[in-house]
Amino acid sequence: MVRVRFAPSPTGYLHLGNIRTALFNFLFARHHGGKFIFRVEDTDRERSRPEFEKAQIDDLLWMGVVPDEGPGFGGDFGPYRQSERLGIYRDAIRKLIDQGHAYDCYVTEEEVEEMRQNARAEKRSFHFDNRGRSFSQGEIAQRKAKGIRPAVRFKIENPHLEVHDLIRGKVSFNLDDMVGDFIIQRADGMPTFHLVVCVDDARMEITHVIRGEDHLSNTPKHLLLFQALGAESPQFGHLPLVQGEGGQTLSKRLDSVSMRAFRGKGYLPHALANYMALLGWSPGNDQEIFTLEELQRAFDLGRVGRSSAIFDPQKLDWMNGEHLRRLSGEEFAESALRYLEEQGSMDLNPGLLKNVLAIFQDKIERFDQLPEALKILQDEFDYEDEALMKADESKMIFRAALEILDEWSKEPSDLYQGLVEELKKKVPAKGKSLFHPIRMAVTGRVHGPELKRVIPVLGRDKIKGRFRRALQI
Repeated sequence: MVRVRFAPSPTGYLHLGNIRTALFNFLFARHHGGKFIFRVEDTDRERSRPEFEKAQIDDLLWMGVVPDEGPGFGGDFGPYRQSERLGIYRDAIRKLIDQGHAYDCYVTEEEVEEMRQNARAEKRSFHFDNRGRSFSQGEIAQRKAKGIRPAVRFKIENPHLEVHDLIRGKVSFNLDDMVGDFIIQRADGMPTFHLVVCVDDARMEITHVIRGEDHLSNTPKHLLLFQALGAESPQFGHLPLVQGEGGQTLSKRLDSVSMRAFRGKGYLPHALANYMALLGWSPGNDQEIFTLEELQRAFDLGRVGRSSAIFDPQKLDWMNGEHLRRLSGEEFAESALRYLEEQGSMDLNPGLLKNVLAIFQDKIERFDQLPEALKILQDEFDYEDEALMKADESKMIFRAALEILDEWSKEPSDLYQGLVEELKKKVPAKGKSLFHPIRMAVTGRVHGPELKRVIPVLGRDKIKGRFRRALQI
């Protein structure tokens, strides 16, 4: 059975890059009838926060990416927080030392920094020179006496490796040119990422590791660790990174690409998943709009490209607008009301809001555009300068509208059509010369939603007040 994992560090909110990694793992698992595991890499004691873990899970669930196993989800391979698995890692490290795959290294951080500076001065790449392997017992005793605590390093004895990447094909590595023996346990006793990720993947029977290409250079280290641990290596697939417009790298700390920001702007979760799925993956045809279920059926890791994907916020807005227009009126209203409530924008009557929201379904691309659009429900709106340009010559139309509305007794649904028909009898204005003044009086704007939808919802009394106000300009 396919088993994949998403294992963020709870040191911040999810952002575009890692939520896309989670989505690709989820789609791959669902496509193959496998399991999607959420694992928490919280060994960074200083920066890990439980509130970030909670927020990450909340963001996954919001987008429909539901783990099969993980904290709060159950599973047979727990615990799923690394901070609760330290004993497992220490046992693995001790086993690696006993079998000669790792050793206590008494080389200090200052010595390593000196090696790094020398490499920089000689304009060559830095890698550890493995000097800690050959320390005599006397040298080790002297360093112990000075209070030096050892790190544990993994021995690299097979520097030439080749791996078949599920996305990039055959990739060759020469670790002599990349690293020396690398640390699997720091001097403070905490295991490193390289050790824990391999131990966890092995014990949780992970079959496929799908991650960003920034981890590609870690793969040879992990292959050696799996071999030393006596575990079968999962298959690896490294996703192209996501870049901004112009090819610049998107910062993980950039607020504008955090899940918090996307949710705050009012994107639909399934629209965001749709867009993210197409960042690096192609369905093999011209289809662009997918439901989450359709993505699960169509997703094929073999159709993930090797080139960096470009994040285009305009394309995301367009796609979200397409998804908004595919909602039923009831779904749109419920989603919009939920967003406005979450953002604290519910300062208008919910009943009136629900009736008027349908007007904007084909006029917005994100829910955060609603508060500005909904200002037409407020009687004290500001007039656009362009709308005021012909206010004086439109006052004849305003007066005629008030006369008609004073005598109006028909159903609200007939209000727009009836008003227009009666105005055509009373004033000589036709076409734009008639409709622009009506829009200016009713909304204060030159452009906006269709008047035939706005006027019946606002009703006679509100419309009368607006024509009366426009007459005072």
